[in-house]
Amino acid sequence: MSVNTFFQLLFGGLSIGALYALPALGITLIWNAAGVFNFANGDFVMIASFLTYTLNAVLKIPFFITFILVMIFMYFFGVGTEKVIVSTLRKQGKVATKSLVCFIALALFLRNAARFVWGTTPVTIKNPFGSSPIKLPGEVYVMPHTFWILGISLVLMLILALLFKKTKLGIAMRATTQNRTVASLMGVNTNWMIGFVFGLSSAIAGIAGLLSSPVFFATLDMGAMFGTKAFASNIIGGFGSPVGAVVGGLLIGVIETFGASLISSQAKDFITFSLLLLFLMFRPKGIFKLETTEKV
Repeated sequence: MSVNTFFQLLFGGLSIGALYALPALGITLIWNAAGVFNFANGDFVMIASFLTYTLNAVLKIPFFITFILVMIFMYFFGVGTEKVIVSTLRKQGKVATKSLVCFIALALFLRNAARFVWGTTPVTIKNPFGSSPIKLPGEVYVMPHTFWILGISLVLMLILALLFKKTKLGIAMRATTQNRTVASLMGVNTNWMIGFVFGLSSAIAGIAGLLSSPVFFATLDMGAMFGTKAFASNIIGGFGSPVGAVVGGLLIGVIETFGASLISSQAKDFITFSLLLLFLMFRPKGIFKLETTEKV
């Protein structure tokens, strides 16, 4: 393998990994705030991708405006999901026992709703980032969408990091994550905060759906694909660790891309889940071990 090919594969793998890292990060945020696992998060990516197709390709709304509209819709969709499922179960005192089943049911509902609205034919949008490769030093050619996906994802992750570390909202979010009862005694509206986290997580999944639209076809199966890759990213990176979710996603994207090039494109999932199995066997806490706390 030449150096040029290596860097082309590396950039491509990082961009795909960034798309995996976004829903993985959303899953981590919800787990830390509410102690539930959103199995439907991958299907949120699917819905966002289909919405992007409808707004941009069918209604001819510019991609930038589509970006904003889909993010807003997905945020409120996430807030609504928390109110309908998690908040209801919390009032019943049955979040831990019933949330898993409810989110699996939500994933199945979203797939069948998408089948009813958009049908079974894969759809895509015109690439808004351009189709002419960008030439880097050393005769390395990279597609424009690779830089846009990496750039937007990295900027988003930086904004989230600053939000968590430097703002009162971020401090309240971390307090809710660490101990909900103590946070309530300190004046934090933990119910609102959990709803906000669900909305934020859903919007992040929406961004993954938006950015994947020019790269992947929007299909009914993409929710399961993104969901399983996000789950694997969390396990490999360290469940509950935001940094681990990002690192796990990037690692999977790079390994998949190199594996597809060196072995076969059919081997991508085999490589990913072989890696997942190895981590479950020999390092079940992932790369970034994180002590978990009970949500009360």
